Amino acid sequence: MELKIYPDPVLAKKCADVEIGDTSVVPILEEMSKKLYEWEGAGLAAPQVGVLKKLVVIDIREEPATLYKMINPKIVWASEELVDSKEGCLSLPKLRETVVRHEKVQVEYFDENFKKQIVEGDGFLSCCLQHEIDHLSGKLYIDHLSRLKKGRFLAKFRKLRKEAEEAEKSEDTREASNNEK
Repeated sequence: MELKIYPDPVLAKKCADVEIGDTSVVPILEEMSKKLYEWEGAGLAAPQVGVLKKLVVIDIREEPATLYKMINPKIVWASEELVDSKEGCLSLPKLRETVVRHEKVQVEYFDENFKKQIVEGDGFLSCCLQHEIDHLSGKLYIDHLSRLKKGRFLAKFRKLRKEAEEAEKSEDTREASNNEK
């Protein structure tokens, strides 16, 4: 399972509903859960690992510890109150930006046993739920920014990616040089 990094086109695609009872998604949720912890994220949506199905895992690392494994999650209620949410994304590494989110949401989903569940989120959990469910519609948090802010963000992102690629090439060159000695 490999993390997809912007501008990978899979991140802009809409996901298909999972057929209730389709147990082939359970191992995907398990692997996504492992990757969530390995990559130190708060949430991970299936398109971020190249799977175009409505699957999300979330653990915001609060007590009591709760790992949500969600099949076909959907927001069924959102508060009128809005909050500024400073967000980052595994698929847009190293940068964060403030977007506006609903302060509270109620999300209906099926767990890995295909039992219907409802979670009410506020604060960070609410923002995380909205962020991950957006991924299932092909939407990234930067899509909530004004055109100007998004343009500035993407310019910074491209600069960071270019610097990372150059550092990687430099490291590869050093390794090749060391191997020749």
